[in-house]
Amino acid sequence: MPLRDNLGRGLALLLAVAGLYAAVFGVWTARSKSNEVKLAASKPDHLHYDIVELTLTSGDRALDESFAAAPPRFVVMRGTETLTTIAGIREMTAVRLAPGRWTARWPVPWNAPSGEYRPVLIGRPDLEARVHLSPFTISRRAPKEMPKGFVVATLESAAPLATMNVRGPDGKLTDWRGLLDWAQYIGADAFWMLGGQTPGLGPDEVWLKTNLALIPKVAEECKRRGLQFGVYAMFSLTMSKALLKDYEYGVEIKDSAPVLTRAVSIRDNKRLSDVAAFLKPFADDPNVDWVGLDYIRNALGGYELVDDFVAEMPGVAVPPEWRRLSRDERMVWLARKKIMRRDLGFVEAWEWWRARRVALITREIKARLGGKPLWAFTLTWEKGWHHGQDPVMMSDAGADIVALMFYEADKPQYAALMKSWNGYVKTGDAQVLPGDIFDWPLHQKDPAGPAEFGRRMKAAVTGVYGDGPARGVFYHDLARLTSGRLGPWGTRGWADEARRISEFVKSQAESEKK
Repeated sequence: MPLRDNLGRGLALLLAVAGLYAAVFGVWTARSKSNEVKLAASKPDHLHYDIVELTLTSGDRALDESFAAAPPRFVVMRGTETLTTIAGIREMTAVRLAPGRWTARWPVPWNAPSGEYRPVLIGRPDLEARVHLSPFTISRRAPKEMPKGFVVATLESAAPLATMNVRGPDGKLTDWRGLLDWAQYIGADAFWMLGGQTPGLGPDEVWLKTNLALIPKVAEECKRRGLQFGVYAMFSLTMSKALLKDYEYGVEIKDSAPVLTRAVSIRDNKRLSDVAAFLKPFADDPNVDWVGLDYIRNALGGYELVDDFVAEMPGVAVPPEWRRLSRDERMVWLARKKIMRRDLGFVEAWEWWRARRVALITREIKARLGGKPLWAFTLTWEKGWHHGQDPVMMSDAGADIVALMFYEADKPQYAALMKSWNGYVKTGDAQVLPGDIFDWPLHQKDPAGPAEFGRRMKAAVTGVYGDGPARGVFYHDLARLTSGRLGPWGTRGWADEARRISEFVKSQAESEKK
């Protein structure tokens, strides 16, 4: 019994000592955690359309109180360089979300290099030893690789295929299949046609149904001929001033007052759902190789976006009387601020934010289509930024091919476009497909006619990227080739030039393989 008593007392003493150590350790751990300061992004990896959410957390009440008097400030560094991002944002003053939680937002710069970035707390050297910094990365989505030497012929016309008469390259009159004859004649590997155009012919009918029943047959015929086939829908622009009742439309400002346009707003979620639902059967069709989007931007207006823009975009300053302004007055303020272009940082913020919104729409549509390869037509002025598009954001969002519309520029403008694009994108940044249009007036009725068309296309192939040629081209559109404004050269003259361009593109591809 004495032995048992001694053992019991020893065990009790041991447990008491262990309890004491545990309590001391618990207090030490709690104090250690309260002293710990963390600065990290909300997620480890970002794409180019992202706004990085940076959050500083701490359980130190005294530190939180000191931040209340002088909020923490962050910068983002890459290596030893402190970065300036969209709209001149360099230092960010955080705002308090909750006790011990302070946050700031950093928009990813245009075409930021892939790699590691580091958020840093500045102005508090006393906290350097306590702050645990977590780096984040900026990456790129890998698109479906386009074949080298890829040539596409498009069809934008919504004219009825069932009654179409086309004179083919052999001079014989045929039906819509004559379009495919011309596609093959000019060396195309793919035929992309407009399928989704709004509105339809009936009251409140969303889609024009004229050619919908025939599109699967066109797909089958392309498959039989060895042509890849794609079908696309117009997202924002509609072809009628009669507005459909269930859509929100873009707003323009005229005479200092808001005016509705015939373009559906890019903030309209119903339009997103309708476009995705329209394209889904084609995405599921094994004879359809590509699905596409046109007017994937605020085609007209855009001032209805004012409240979303101000709420979401970091660094946007509004006038002191902002809360007292009506929505119409806020839209007028945005229009004036943008048009006057006195605040170029503001203009850049507007361009970046719209490009982000378009990218998010593209991402959602791509997700709903189950991974079918997707292309998007993109305007090319100021790398697309002027119209709220960015090729790198579009690529990250799911556009496997960004089809660049190099239309309607004169020679000096075209040279400026090439210089701008060459300095902006490299072959690994986004998969772009330069294109031009079968139209003499849109080449300023140049005396060279189709030869000027060819010169521009070859310049785009060799010069659009800063580090190598583009993989292909597209020609827009076959209806203009067969019955458009072609001057004295006619269909054959422009088709022969397109054929020479295709041969050039494919020879470039062959030389790359070697």
